[in-house]
Amino acid sequence: MKEIDHLMTLESNGLKEYGGELQSKAAQLREWLDTPVGSVYGLPGWGCILNQFKHEPTNQAHVQVTIECQLLQKLAEDLPNLKITGIGYIERDFDWAQLTIKLPEGTINEQVSK
Repeated sequence: MKEIDHLMTLESNGLKEYGGELQSKAAQLREWLDTPVGSVYGLPGWGCILNQFKHEPTNQAHVQVTIECQLLQKLAEDLPNLKITGIGYIERDFDWAQLTIKLPEGTINEQVSK
């Protein structure tokens, strides 16, 4: 499975591509995280929902659990090919957090801004 970089990044041999199952799924996840819900013409419900937690105290455990549950539900709708076996959301600083997605192929760790 190959995935083209959603930012259309150029390399010396053309567009940047991600090969392998885990790298392709990580690229799909990165595109989803970079696309706020409501910003895709024709698919208004597709995209990342983290903006709705922008002003929440995400350093509290109950808020992190809420974020994880809503992310799990939304990712299952928007990216059904990601067979998620685990998810974690941990605040690292006041403006960014660590998102960990566990798949059968491996683990994807992404930094997300709040």
